[in-house]
Amino acid sequence: MTALNSYSTGTVAVSADGTTVTGTSTIWASAGNVKPGDLFQSGHYVVPITDVTDDTHLVITPWPGSTLSGASYTIWKVSQQRIVGETYARDVDKIVGALNTSGFFVFVDINQTVPDPSLGDDGQYAFQPTTGKTWVKAAGVWTFLGIYKGLRFRGAYDNAATYSYGDVQTTSGSSYIYIYINATPSAGHTAPNATYWQVLAAKGDPGATGPTGAGYGGTSTTSLLIGTGSKVFTTQAGLAYTNGARVRASATAGATGWVEGVATYSGTTLTITSDKTSGSGTGTAWNLNLAGEPGVGDLSSANNLSDLTNKLTSTNNLQAVSFGGGQSLNAAQKTQAQINAGVRTVLTASANYYVNGSTGSDSNDGLSSGAAFATLQKAMDVIAALDCSTFDLAVNVANGTYAALVLKSYLGSGAVTFQGNNASPSSVVISASGAALSTTAVGGRFTVSGFRVQSSTAQDVAVSSATSVTLQNMEYNGSSANFRIYANSGGLLTCAGASHKVLTGGIGLFLVGDGAAKLTTSSSTFTFGANVTYSGATFTARRFGYCECPSMTFTLGGFTVTGQRHAIAQCSGTAGAGVSTFFPGTVGGTTDATSFFG
Repeated sequence: MTALNSYSTGTVAVSADGTTVTGTSTIWASAGNVKPGDLFQSGHYVVPITDVTDDTHLVITPWPGSTLSGASYTIWKVSQQRIVGETYARDVDKIVGALNTSGFFVFVDINQTVPDPSLGDDGQYAFQPTTGKTWVKAAGVWTFLGIYKGLRFRGAYDNAATYSYGDVQTTSGSSYIYIYINATPSAGHTAPNATYWQVLAAKGDPGATGPTGAGYGGTSTTSLLIGTGSKVFTTQAGLAYTNGARVRASATAGATGWVEGVATYSGTTLTITSDKTSGSGTGTAWNLNLAGEPGVGDLSSANNLSDLTNKLTSTNNLQAVSFGGGQSLNAAQKTQAQINAGVRTVLTASANYYVNGSTGSDSNDGLSSGAAFATLQKAMDVIAALDCSTFDLAVNVANGTYAALVLKSYLGSGAVTFQGNNASPSSVVISASGAALSTTAVGGRFTVSGFRVQSSTAQDVAVSSATSVTLQNMEYNGSSANFRIYANSGGLLTCAGASHKVLTGGIGLFLVGDGAAKLTTSSSTFTFGANVTYSGATFTARRFGYCECPSMTFTLGGFTVTGQRHAIAQCSGTAGAGVSTFFPGTVGGTTDATSFFG
């Protein structure tokens, strides 16, 4: 005897005497699990269903029981809407019998993210045609297997185009199949990139060198005296000389030297109207070859390389650098020679570089305002390739907005200064999605002065790894929730001078930590130009972080700083703060048992 069909996935909530049932993790409408006329039961009470609003809402007659919330329930599938004629029932029975196999897919609708947990048997598969996602049911739970889609050929790669799982494109002669690690399409990932692309078919290796084609060379055994005038050679038949070509006949027996000129050819007779010769005597055997047109650079010319006995003169004529003798080079030649040989340029005095985002170019040498670089990073990269010896370098930056600057190591004991606009730091902006001003894992002494720094997702300033950075006349205007000023992993950060302006909040104004980082102030004043809120603390120190702040002051100027004043933990501390209200904020500071605040 067949049991009465029911549906009970999820939980329900309904008010006493209410007519609306709300479901959680239910699929009532879209899968046809509930129809008007079915019975709704929870506990000992049963009422008819008058309407199915959607997958999580039913309309019933007034509920006779008490209010339910998160309750179990049962839908008894007895609606007259489920009853069809006997002939249709037999046909449906055949269809159901054909479909009720473990090999048949449960199809997942486009508006669903996972299969209906009430459908399918163990070992049965679920498939979503719109995405290619496939699941298998095991132990009563749908388990995601992966995405199975046919390939879609998109032609040559377009960096602006959005690619999806299964897309195929070509880059530099190779085909790549998109193997995106999730089902979300994206753009801007140029192949090869192992995170997004797998090679489908690669460009083949270069083929072997083919056989040498027929040349114009030949031999002659004609006997003639080397000298000016026309020379007639009897040659081997079949040589492919063209009338008017320039030909050289080099003696191989009976004489030394050669004859060169414009040739005419007929049958086995080759006539060279000679305009150039070298050597003497009567040649009895000759090699014949095509020759280039004579010119001022030819070896036989009276200019340039004619005096090959003087190798230094020849080298100078070629504008080459000699390692075999003394040679006078100008500054540009010396620089290029050092670059070619992989030798750093050594400074003999302090130097200035110039950056102008409006008029500069990174192909310039950056040594004057008229030949300025276009980017800050180009100036840093050039300095990193120098041997600065004991001399200082200054990078003078014109007003404008610039991309992120990563400070790099350089060779020498001098200091490097990036100078913006001290009178108006807001006129020279370093704006980035990541850290606006950061350092690599190397040392160095840097001063950055007269800039507004702002990051949309990270720190405005991030100093790490024993790099020493001094900030002067700076504005901090990041729009992210991250730190404005951040020192970690042994970074040495000094805030000097009275002109520091804080315009936005974040997790914390200062973070000194992550490995004995140190923040030092030198008569520094931080003026707030807006109301700011710190979700962490105005000052945070952790993991041996340390701050010397006796000469640090904060000027609010009517603005408010909302958040915790300080948070010091994990063997960290301050010196010179004194009172607990030293750092601005609305919530008292905290110091753990391993740390100190003084």
